[in-house]
Amino acid sequence: MPPEPTWRHVLTLDSGDAAVGEASIWARTLAAQYAIPADRCDHLDLCVNELVGNVVEHAYRGGPGEIGLTLVFAPRATTLTVTDAGPPFDPLDLAAPVRPASLDDASIGGLGVHLVRRFADACRYERRQCRNHFTVCLGDDAIVSRDTDRRRAEPADFPLTRADGTFVPVDERSGVDRRAIEAIARCGLFRNVPWADIESIVSECRLVDHPAGATVLEPAADANRVLVVVEGSLRVRLDGPESDDVVEIPRGECVGEISVADGRPASAWVTTAEPCRLLVVDGPVFLQRLLAIPHIGRNLIALLAERMRRSNERVVARVRSAVQLQALQRELDFARRIQSSMLPAPPLPAQARELDFHGFMRAARQVGGDFYDWLPLGPRRFLFAIGDVCDKGMPAALFMVRALTLLRSAAAGGGDAGGECLARWMAHLNDQLAESNEAQLFVSVFCAIVDLDAGVLHHVNAGHNAPLHVSRVGEVARLDRPRGPVAGIMPGLAFQVGTVAFPPGTGLLLYTDGVTEAEASDLSQFGEGRMRAALASPTADAAEGVQRIADAVDAFAGGHPQSDDITLLLVRRR
Repeated sequence: MPPEPTWRHVLTLDSGDAAVGEASIWARTLAAQYAIPADRCDHLDLCVNELVGNVVEHAYRGGPGEIGLTLVFAPRATTLTVTDAGPPFDPLDLAAPVRPASLDDASIGGLGVHLVRRFADACRYERRQCRNHFTVCLGDDAIVSRDTDRRRAEPADFPLTRADGTFVPVDERSGVDRRAIEAIARCGLFRNVPWADIESIVSECRLVDHPAGATVLEPAADANRVLVVVEGSLRVRLDGPESDDVVEIPRGECVGEISVADGRPASAWVTTAEPCRLLVVDGPVFLQRLLAIPHIGRNLIALLAERMRRSNERVVARVRSAVQLQALQRELDFARRIQSSMLPAPPLPAQARELDFHGFMRAARQVGGDFYDWLPLGPRRFLFAIGDVCDKGMPAALFMVRALTLLRSAAAGGGDAGGECLARWMAHLNDQLAESNEAQLFVSVFCAIVDLDAGVLHHVNAGHNAPLHVSRVGEVARLDRPRGPVAGIMPGLAFQVGTVAFPPGTGLLLYTDGVTEAEASDLSQFGEGRMRAALASPTADAAEGVQRIADAVDAFAGGHPQSDDITLLLVRRR
């Protein structure tokens, strides 16, 4: 018959605190890959933990060294070989442990090799090429060689009794298993602490698991304990359990040591950032046992120094951010004042007494992208305009300034008696804005020329909301046509001019979409219908009409945050 297949894997580790954990993960991963039964996988993991841990602690005594592991998987057996370059040592020569008279007489540790011999189906030791080779086999075909030890030492099954004579069940002899102690030993607080000291201290503590988001310490609570983060991480919140001002406590560090040291209650909320395993060390154990170990004291000082360094960095960053924010707020306030100063203020020249007009703008932020304007073009002709840049904040404000400046520059050059100059001005504005427009911003603009002598209003629309035309008898109509594209996207666009009668008693309401799209708390919008209803009668003052609309918007929003700039310009012919 052909031989059954086998699979061989090799791992080389450096002796150190992480060796046991790395070896355990490697063995369990391979065991899962080959679908090893759960009980055999547990026995394999125990053998890896005990043998590698003994090499680290006894063969190299915590110093540097190389550990070799070889795993061979066969259909009915799994073989593990651990090698080291330590002094010659045959674990099979160890005599079975003597049963102690009571629990008080029992020694801590020292049963690792016996546990391996108990759970392995066969064991063998060899000394070759100045290295110890210890092999264990688990499974039905556990025949390693003729020198294989198949004896079953049973050190873990003998009964133990307390000093008072009561029986101690096996499950109660140690609250923390070997793998948990390995994880604890990797914590910064226990760095370079001898294994025996860690086992002794941990036997007086307890491991507690917490889900993510759990509160493990609260202010004013009498928490006379230290929490060491074995797995996961914690968050210390000084201002409240939901505060964003957080100090991270990563794996390996601890909290509560200050309260234990000065005897005062906790001063912050401590919550779990993720599922956590914490080693709970009661205050007396921390003060009398842990701090008596030199390495513990040094490690604690190092952890506190690192935490203080991180805290100082956070304070410096916070102060720097606050200073930068104050400077930015001042700059934005200056920008808001400059932007406001660029908007026109009445009155127009005396020739404009036949016109009643009023403008209003409120930015969603300190500065905005909306604008309105009016300019005299002659004794009896006047320009009115409104615009809305596509963005908000400082970029929109800068683009708005550029658009307003270009429009005023074009209007200052004068034009013909009709409204055809509006088309040229808008085309010039579009071409100039489209140049060097890397930010791809654009602006919607509506411009109108009021000709008092002719009694007409010429207008051009570059993608803006259609204004409302109010007749002498109060009829409201939208100036929908003509309508062109927005300005600033691409050069070479053409715009058409429309004309409508504008005799005494008529009016024109210009607005941006921040008015009609203002939202209430239920996200419903103000809309054009409410704006028309709020528009004052034709005989009312322009300022009163604008204020009535603005008040209606605020009443509708009911304190809901403003998402866009709100701008209005009402022009009426007396």
